[in-house]
Amino acid sequence: HSTHKSVKSVKSMKSTTRAVKMADTTVLKLRPKAPMICHSSDTVLGVSQMLASKRGDAAIITDSSGGLAGIITDTDVTRRVVAKKLPPSSTRVSDVMTANPTCVSSSDSATDALVTMVENHFRHLPVTDDNGAVVGVLDIAKCLNDAITKLEKQKDKSSSAAEDAVKQMASLQGAGGAQAAALQQLLGPLLSQAFGGQSSPTLRTILAGKLSTIASPGTNLQEVGSMMAEARKAALVVDNGKLIGIFGFKDMMSRAIAKELPLELTSVSSVMTPNPESVSPDTTVLEALQIMHDNRFLTLPVCEDNGLVLGVVDVMDCVYASGGADGWRSIFASAMECDDITDTASVHSTHKSVKSMRSTRAEETPVSKLRPKAP
Repeated sequence: HSTHKSVKSVKSMKSTTRAVKMADTTVLKLRPKAPMICHSSDTVLGVSQMLASKRGDAAIITDSSGGLAGIITDTDVTRRVVAKKLPPSSTRVSDVMTANPTCVSSSDSATDALVTMVENHFRHLPVTDDNGAVVGVLDIAKCLNDAITKLEKQKDKSSSAAEDAVKQMASLQGAGGAQAAALQQLLGPLLSQAFGGQSSPTLRTILAGKLSTIASPGTNLQEVGSMMAEARKAALVVDNGKLIGIFGFKDMMSRAIAKELPLELTSVSSVMTPNPESVSPDTTVLEALQIMHDNRFLTLPVCEDNGLVLGVVDVMDCVYASGGADGWRSIFASAMECDDITDTASVHSTHKSVKSMRSTRAEETPVSKLRPKAP
């Protein structure tokens, strides 16, 4: 009887462990952002001002009964309002939002939710509770950053496996240096396995054939917005062949629309982010993902060594260039399995660990990989 009891106990413990693990891998483990909610009768101007004040980039739109009606993002404001010359102060958000967006439940699989975003090229995905109420929003860039952070922690726990990974990826990609080694042992083996052993493409490959979004300092925001909408990319401000600034979709919404600037009379140089950092076109997608993760960048200008501006890539470009949804499913699943800070851990300890990782990597990263801003 005592033997049977102990066996039963072990089975019960295993069952509980499996149940806990399943609960841990739901969408809630991805820590969705709190939703920023507006009403369908609100104007684009009002929504832009609300998002700007909260430093947000997407708003959940509700109908008269409080149900989910749609979603609008900073990109939508440029593509559907600015580019079409609609007046933000009198255009209702319901006329330009994405109606009835795809959603996931907070109890759905975290990996499935992330793959859904990759497959459909979604940057944002609303999260609902069991009653259909929106309780959060997933941001693929944040989720990717979190996944890389988890994999970094796992990497630190298995140094011997990491050394093998460096040798494996060095032979595949021929990349050298401490930075390349660090990121190869992080994502290299997973990418190689997930995407059939193919080497990581360079940013030059990604930019080939893409529309240019280069503007001169005096170009007005109306023209810049039309160019950005067509290419679905941030604008690079170039003067005499030199990159002097960058202007993104969030900038258009928060620095121009929210402040009611006259678009045709406002030059892009007056609202751009000056002297952005840039990377070489020979940077691999793998390296670009790591650089964007380390610096919390969403976009990276790409310039030749002589300063010639080639274009700009974003997080999503790198995700899609690395392989299909099945490959990312493997990577996200690996991240979900990694030991991570528990949900009850303090925010302060999380910030501390991230800061610590950044300072450690800062010692390894050569300046050549991330070109510093002009003095």
